[in-house]
Amino acid sequence: MIRASSNRDLICVLLSTFLLLFPLISATQAQETASALPPALQQEAMEKLASDLDPQQVGALADLVTLLQQGADAKKTAGALSGGGPDLLERLQSGLNAFGAMVVSNFQSLPALATGIIGGIGALFAGDIAGPVHILFGAIGLLLVAGFGAEFLFNRIVASRRETIQSLKPTSLYETVKIVSSRAGLDLGGLIIFALIVLIVARVAVFDPVMRSYALQAVFWIVLLPRAVAALLRFALAPHRSELRLVTANDATAKSLYRSFTTLFAFVGVAFFLRNVMQGAGADVGETYRFFVGFGVNAWIIAIIWQARHGLTSIILGDDDDPTSGLERMAQFWPYFSMAFIAFNWLLIQVTSSIGIDSLTAGRSLAVIALVVFAPFLDTMVRGIVSHIVPPMQGEGPVAEAAHLQTRYSYVRIARVALLAFLILTVGRIYGLNLLALGGDGGSGVARNSVIFLLILAAGYLAWEITNLWVSQQLAKDSPPQETQDEESEMGGAGKSRLATILPLVRIVLQVTIVTLTVLLGLSQLGVNITPLIAGASIVGLAIGFGAQTLVSDVVAGIFFLMDDAFRMGEFINTGGAQGTIEKISIRSMQLRGTKGAVHVVPYGQISNLTNLSRDWVIMKLKFTIPFDTDQEKVRKIFKKIGQEIMEMDEYKDDLLAPFKGQGVADVDDVGIVVRGKFTTKPGKQFGVRREIYKRVQKAFEENGIQFARKEVRVQLPETAKLDEPQKEAIAAAAAEAATPKPAV
Repeated sequence: MIRASSNRDLICVLLSTFLLLFPLISATQAQETASALPPALQQEAMEKLASDLDPQQVGALADLVTLLQQGADAKKTAGALSGGGPDLLERLQSGLNAFGAMVVSNFQSLPALATGIIGGIGALFAGDIAGPVHILFGAIGLLLVAGFGAEFLFNRIVASRRETIQSLKPTSLYETVKIVSSRAGLDLGGLIIFALIVLIVARVAVFDPVMRSYALQAVFWIVLLPRAVAALLRFALAPHRSELRLVTANDATAKSLYRSFTTLFAFVGVAFFLRNVMQGAGADVGETYRFFVGFGVNAWIIAIIWQARHGLTSIILGDDDDPTSGLERMAQFWPYFSMAFIAFNWLLIQVTSSIGIDSLTAGRSLAVIALVVFAPFLDTMVRGIVSHIVPPMQGEGPVAEAAHLQTRYSYVRIARVALLAFLILTVGRIYGLNLLALGGDGGSGVARNSVIFLLILAAGYLAWEITNLWVSQQLAKDSPPQETQDEESEMGGAGKSRLATILPLVRIVLQVTIVTLTVLLGLSQLGVNITPLIAGASIVGLAIGFGAQTLVSDVVAGIFFLMDDAFRMGEFINTGGAQGTIEKISIRSMQLRGTKGAVHVVPYGQISNLTNLSRDWVIMKLKFTIPFDTDQEKVRKIFKKIGQEIMEMDEYKDDLLAPFKGQGVADVDDVGIVVRGKFTTKPGKQFGVRREIYKRVQKAFEENGIQFARKEVRVQLPETAKLDEPQKEAIAAAAAEAATPKPAV
């Protein structure tokens, strides 16, 4: 007992000493210490030792083992970092070497491939694979007769429905989709009946399971596959009925794509069936066969796209009368991108196969190619759906039209983001990558941060588009229709609403906020420390606040002007130093269009007083000078009659708030009596009414024998005076000179 106790104390002392000195021991020394333990210290010895120790000592021993293991891991990591394993360049070089060796090997195996194909076909006809060939061909013929017969009966049953579809003429996209979907449903229904009857007959009539398998493969690969592809192409392209075509393509493009892809998949079906025949014959040329068939199929698809590149561009552009520049660039770029992607996809499959990764099979490759090639069709479908779900235009005029167009573009861009995300996730799934799982806790740190970074960018873009969408809809509702401005108008009209004036500024603020938050969150997710950026932005803000007092004054003054609703877009104002119609409002200043076309930029802080000449209503007063002997009551009645007539005119009755009427004598000068009339209109409408009043007053004065007063000189001569013509001319010249005002010196 004394010896055992002293042994335990010795172990405790050693453990305590080691734990105190462990921070001074390197990872290499820890590994060497671990390797120096006696080999007799096995499981039984450890259990016996643990039975002699108390719980505290057992815990200390467990800590020692953990630290020793950490030292071993540290040494292993250091060895890897110091060049213990192959680096990226070496792996890349190794992969390229393997790919080159595989290509050379496949070309060297061409004779064996030809021999294998001939041998497989020979074995098939010799009856070594699926039994006697005449019985096999008879079974295939039986299946085809049964399948086509059942499909014929199905088509007879739905013949009336097909005739109805043939006679329908769609008038909208919705009706087109409905008709095409019904026709595609009937086509696919016939193919499903064909497949079911073939399966049933094969099960009942073909007893040999091997022969049944090859007969079904021949029917499904060579007959059913190209027919199913043709049905899907008829749904999208409608090569023989342009009125049912869901995409914008001419007849030549639609028929060319239909024939090319149907023929291609017929070749693919034959290639798949021939591969199974070769496998049944025991030909060991699978990799070479897959290499050359894959190369041929991909080259064929590239040739199809190259031939139809202009048609694919038309499909992407769709029927938009005024496509955006971005859509035009994408439409021109997509066919070439598709060809490059197809070549890259084939090369990727071959490289991964050469290094022993077989997850990218030919079927997956074909699925990816189909997604890429038919992406324009999906984009056209998205735009067609958007054209039906986008809300109708609210309001009238060019502002409402522009807002409606912006709303449609926002819907399309949001739908395209969703479509792009779907394509990326689907392609990732086909390649064996679960991109959503990478963003979770189960993915690596780099992959998870990258996926979250992309999600942040997508969320920021969607927020940007939603902001544009909301502002555009509000502008469409709150902006009145823009009316034709009077040619003689020198001042703006009623202007826009208060909300329509503030919304552009709100949009700018929201967009700046969205961009700032998106950039900061994205950088933070990538591992960038954004604290210095925020601190730097705060310092810059303080510097602007202290060093640019005028700028701050302009911004603050503009905020209070907008809060007071002092002006709106389109109104005519006078700021004391400049006047004009408001064309643009920013955070710091406004732009005024003067009466002569000049543009005045007025900072808010420099506006001491502001006069709004376009708010609510406008009173215009007109003056007329009549001779002294004119009957003023008669003039008043003329003015009243003219005012009533103009109030009844369709052109001005909605703009006049108070009719034109006389106000009596306003002044008396050396020419005659000045009478005045006034009327009240909506802002900007006074000039057309004024022109109409001038025209009617002149006509009424002529009808009533009233003349406008003019300056004249009267010469009174004695009744006995007799003047000849030269004297009269001299007197007239003197009178004209007296009536002409002298220029200021």
